[in-house]
Amino acid sequence: DSTVDMSYSLHARYYMNGYFVYVATEGLDAENMSYGVGKMFGIHKGIFIDPKVVYNATEKTTNLMLGVGLKF
Repeated sequence: DSTVDMSYSLHARYYMNGYFVYVATEGLDAENMSYGVGKMFGIHKGIFIDPKVVYNATEKTTNLMLGVGLKF
């Protein structure tokens, strides 16, 4: 059965003046959430990087993360 190994995660951001607040969860579990803040930088037409500091509530760790993406 292929649905046994299926999992999902939810990532959300709210942007304010070039900064954003970040929330993520695995399987919509409120106890397994990550919270963070960051800033988006455009590096080329339609390409951005977004460094963020994220606190993982499950592991009780704070991490620096770096994302790269396309802006439409």
